[in-house]
Amino acid sequence: MGENMKKRIIGLTCCEMEDIEHPSQRTNEDYITAVVKSGAVPLLLPICDDETVIEQQLECIDGLIVIGGVDINPLFYHDTYAFEQGTSSLKRDIYEMKLIRKCSEKKIPILGICRGQQIINVAFGGTLYQDNKMLSDNVFQHQQKEKKYYPIHSIQIEKDSFLYSIFGKACYVNSFHHQSIKDLAKNFNVVARSEDQIIEAIQHQFLDIWAVQFHPEMMISQDKKMQVIFNNFIKKCEGKGNV
Repeated sequence: MGENMKKRIIGLTCCEMEDIEHPSQRTNEDYITAVVKSGAVPLLLPICDDETVIEQQLECIDGLIVIGGVDINPLFYHDTYAFEQGTSSLKRDIYEMKLIRKCSEKKIPILGICRGQQIINVAFGGTLYQDNKMLSDNVFQHQQKEKKYYPIHSIQIEKDSFLYSIFGKACYVNSFHHQSIKDLAKNFNVVARSEDQIIEAIQHQFLDIWAVQFHPEMMISQDKKMQVIFNNFIKKCEGKGNV
């Protein structure tokens, strides 16, 4: 295979698994499968506080997917802990924000999913609701009990967004979150909302940074259009970084 035919390498962030004797890091297989189906190569990026390691991680990738996981420490958006705040990881927050900022500086495309959308917003100066109920008494259940690959609510999509070309003005999505964006970071646009006004997707105004609050990687088996999100993201990564 010629040099120009190399597949894009996509970095996937990891979740920490708390085990006193054997702490570990992992990512869900759904993310890996979505990247492979898009024609790219997934590369797991373990959480690390070594600046040299982070720089070399960035040298290896053409795009970054920031995955879901635990809550974000509210200190990073200048808020105090509410009773509704769940488990967080200071080390992961610091690592992912460094990774996101460095990728943006290097023009490496970024796709955030669920917590990934939230940490992108915080990394660029936005804030969060520590629980969706803080937005309104009218919010509905966003931590579904339905199987992961089935939707539970609809979202309304803005034109000229990365989702509109795939789904049109609306689609149905799954939902696994109790936190969401409050104040949107500078230079981002809201491109989708749920019926109860939760921000469901954002994109940067001039950088290749997309994010969704739902989990498209889980829905691919039931909704083929969800795979197109990843396919289109990989196209954004062509000619970036590792060539």
